[in-house]
Amino acid sequence: MFFKTRRKSTASPRIRLLELAVATRYAVSRLSLIASRLRSTYERTRDESLKTMLQKILYLQAVLEIASVRLETLADIGLVSSDDLSILKRVVSDLKNTQGIVMPAVSSMLTDLDNMISHIASSAGIELAPLSPVVTEHAKKIMEEAKIIADERLKEYFPSENTS
Repeated sequence: MFFKTRRKSTASPRIRLLELAVATRYAVSRLSLIASRLRSTYERTRDESLKTMLQKILYLQAVLEIASVRLETLADIGLVSSDDLSILKRVVSDLKNTQGIVMPAVSSMLTDLDNMISHIASSAGIELAPLSPVVTEHAKKIMEEAKIIADERLKEYFPSENTS
């Protein structure tokens, strides 16, 4: 579980967005530790399955970094909209369904983030939009950007190898 807050349930949506951003940053830092361990183990063993897992972890990390920046921006603006929360929920749900099988701890982190998004929406009286084309398109853009970032990081980790 991420952070247990002792705030009143009347915390503003802005505060809740900041809490979610902090939880997302925490998940990114945990993934960074996992990535570091995988990298060092791969460098010792050259086991390709470790490199594949590292690539998945780097991808998850990049997606959550993008989500965190988006959350911080929304909190700074003080705007909580159905579309923005729906996009983030879609991204986290997609990650949980596709990447959550990497490790149980990763699945748990993603479930916690998903629950926090739902809680923010319900406490702000926002109904999350169904899978609209706008939500789907924005979620795809986030995922594509994260894929590019993850590939670049993998190339930086192993510059002498072909990382296609």
